Amino acid sequence: MKDQVFMDINISKEESLSELLQGIVLRKREEAGTHSVYVQEVIPTYPGSFTIILEIDRSIY
Repeated sequence: MKDQVFMDINISKEESLSELLQGIVLRKREEAGTHSVYVQEVIPTYPGSFTIILEIDRSIY
């Protein structure tokens, strides 16, 4: 089963979007107990603001 998680984030000019996304993915992997957590899409909404869509695959193999 695949789930999608939508998150709104704000970053300053000093912050790195890639580092922030990496931290979010690692945290969600720990919470979900799986490594199958991926950034599906990053949508810019306002300057310094983004909506990210994470895909979490909870399939049992």
